Amino acid sequence: MNRKPLVIALAVAAIAAGAWYFHSAAPEAPTEPVVQRPSAEPGVLRYPTAAPQLSQLKVDRAELAPVPMDEPLAARVAYDENATARLFAPIAGRVVEIHANIGDSVKAGEVLAVLDAPELGTAAADLAKAQADAQQKKSALERARSLFQAEVIARRDLETAQSEARQADAEVERARLRLANLSPVGGVAAGSQRYQLRAPIAGVVATRRINPAMEVRPDSDEPLFVVTDMSRLSVIVDVPERDLPIVTVGKSAQVEVSAYPQRSFAGKVVHVAPTLDPQTRRIQARVAVDNRDGLLKPEMYAKVGILADSKEELPKIPTGALLVEGVKNYVFVEREPGVFEKREVTLAVQTRSHAYVWSGVKGGDKVVSTGALLLNAELASSSR
Repeated sequence: MNRKPLVIALAVAAIAAGAWYFHSAAPEAPTEPVVQRPSAEPGVLRYPTAAPQLSQLKVDRAELAPVPMDEPLAARVAYDENATARLFAPIAGRVVEIHANIGDSVKAGEVLAVLDAPELGTAAADLAKAQADAQQKKSALERARSLFQAEVIARRDLETAQSEARQADAEVERARLRLANLSPVGGVAAGSQRYQLRAPIAGVVATRRINPAMEVRPDSDEPLFVVTDMSRLSVIVDVPERDLPIVTVGKSAQVEVSAYPQRSFAGKVVHVAPTLDPQTRRIQARVAVDNRDGLLKPEMYAKVGILADSKEELPKIPTGALLVEGVKNYVFVEREPGVFEKREVTLAVQTRSHAYVWSGVKGGDKVVSTGALLLNAELASSSR
């Protein structure tokens, strides 16, 4: 038997198997790190789409905004006193019903609470008694006139009847005014002593200091309810003496709060105090702000920037986007995905949070707000 072809076939198979094993066990080639592609333009960096550096960058669009005159001033949000009612009980009594809670929207004239007030019942009874007495004196006056015309009584008796009728009418008016003072909306029946505390304006119940069965008095230091129109709020600004010339009535203002760092609220200066606070050496100004969205809340801390009289708007960028080199300022602008250009900018006004740019950036440009230092280091290393 010829074994030579069989041996040759086995040898070929062994060689093929060994070659396949070593080829499959060979280590994969290391992946090359992704770096920015070289750019022929000075001051420009180009990154491929998958570059890890892009994940460390944050890009914001430069929006056109009114230019403030100076650094924002410390302020706090407060009620608009022209749209706020603080309700006290004009009569002593005990709480028997409560119809409103904090946060409830109420209409003008809506009942907030009901008090059991004996003095109210007394006032209603006094009015009914005075009206009955006035009616009696009026009838007596009519009889006296008839008798006087028939020459049965003397003129003195007629004049006495007239005087008593006038006194009775005056007593009715006094009792009516007293009851109207206690219950302006009326509707109190004789013998009733239930006083209805009503909202004088439409708004939201901001404060409630009343509980069931609580005794209330008209000389209380704190209001039972505070009803305010939350769509109209004021911002109280503490103005240093040096800034008094720029904070005047009618100036437009821009309000910012920490709860909404990316949003500002338009306002207008409506009042400036005539005197300084001797303790703080500040002048208090009031800025009216539109709060129809309900985002602002009373007692929030705020920053108020007084806007220049000019209606010109400039690109507004975060201060974190600025790179300061000597006396010049630079930013990185994203021209297209992965392409960043370093530009020199001229600033009009710089505050703690934003800068307003005269030149170098246009409205709508995409500016690197986070990671500008990283790009600057990459640009410096690539230019060596």
